[in-house]
Amino acid sequence: MAVSPLGGRTGAPAVTPDARAADGIPMMLQTTAHAPALGRAHGATAALWHAVELHRPAAEIDGACELTVCGSLARVSPEDSWPRNGTDVCPACAALAG
Repeated sequence: MAVSPLGGRTGAPAVTPDARAADGIPMMLQTTAHAPALGRAHGATAALWHAVELHRPAAEIDGACELTVCGSLARVSPEDSWPRNGTDVCPACAALAG
């Protein structure tokens, strides 16, 4: 067994004796869904609709603030759907979320 310069041991046996890969079987299907979120108005500007990526079922969204696709915080509106139509949609979210 070799000795490392920091005093540790190298070549030690693995913690798990089985050499199979940990990710041999896919455990989860990853899909991307977007929900609309209404941002707060700042100064003389109007509130904008933003997109939020959902990484959990829409039923678990409770209308709290979430990080949007463009990086701002906005309150999620689970009863609405993305994409939103109109002039009050964040242009960055519209481009990034499609």
